[in-house]
Amino acid sequence: MKAIVQHKYGGVNTLQLLDIQKPTIKANEVLIEVYAANVASGDMRINTIDVPWILKPILRLVFGISGPRKKVRGVTGSGVIEKIGSNVTKYKVGDRVNYINSMGAGCMAEFLVLKESSVMSTFSDEVTFEDAAPIAFGAMSAYHFINEEAISKGNQVLVYGASGSVGSYAVQLAKHYGATVTAVSSKKNHEVMKAIGSDFVIDYKSEDFTQGTIKYDVIFDAVSKTTKKQCKNVLKENGVYMSVRSMTKEKSSRVELLNDMLHKKQIKTVLDKVFELDEYKKAHELVYGKHKVGNVVIKIK
Repeated sequence: MKAIVQHKYGGVNTLQLLDIQKPTIKANEVLIEVYAANVASGDMRINTIDVPWILKPILRLVFGISGPRKKVRGVTGSGVIEKIGSNVTKYKVGDRVNYINSMGAGCMAEFLVLKESSVMSTFSDEVTFEDAAPIAFGAMSAYHFINEEAISKGNQVLVYGASGSVGSYAVQLAKHYGATVTAVSSKKNHEVMKAIGSDFVIDYKSEDFTQGTIKYDVIFDAVSKTTKKQCKNVLKENGVYMSVRSMTKEKSSRVELLNDMLHKKQIKTVLDKVFELDEYKKAHELVYGKHKVGNVVIKIK
């Protein structure tokens, strides 16, 4: 099978499209034929060690010293279950599934093996594989912060870094739960932000929202570029500041909920571009450049 492989940390040129052996499954595993793989900011951070210097040794210890321990890259995607192990009861052959495999990676290949207990869910036949592929990364990360418990109807919510994967889902979730939403992004992305539900838009290049007069119930930084101290003046007295610097929880139940919202068109996947498998370097270049809009997906099948 074909797979995108990386032996050493670094830029796009450290990635290779190789033929490797198709995996086999154990009794508690499923074999997935991959249709689409998401190229997320999380992939970029691990593949290039693009994290604050203090975290670099920790990341290397967790994922591999000189290069990724798991050579086949990609942590999120979607596909169809081709085979199930003898002990698997939750899924069946033919199920359309999307998933995240943060520690094991392996999603940028024609086939992927996951345990039945992996963070994974089925999704509707009416949803495309490309739209489903980023859900378990961008949408689930956003939902960890922007959910029915965090947002009340009428809240003023600001999303900083609103045009990325996490940010674009966060805007939609906040709007779904009844908030008035302000999206902070570059001006070229303002029309997209309005199209997905933003009530107000701010160009971060020309306007500092922290110096504004509006006070917010919730400020969510989807790109780790601000601090609570910087935002203090525009937070209401009991306002909440949240950032993707915090750890998020990965749960199959959350992927299932978000898949249902996607099916009902309560949220949508913003796609910057869908690439063919042999265009994998161009796909990664777009993500590594840190100016993608929404999500970048590689079509595997």
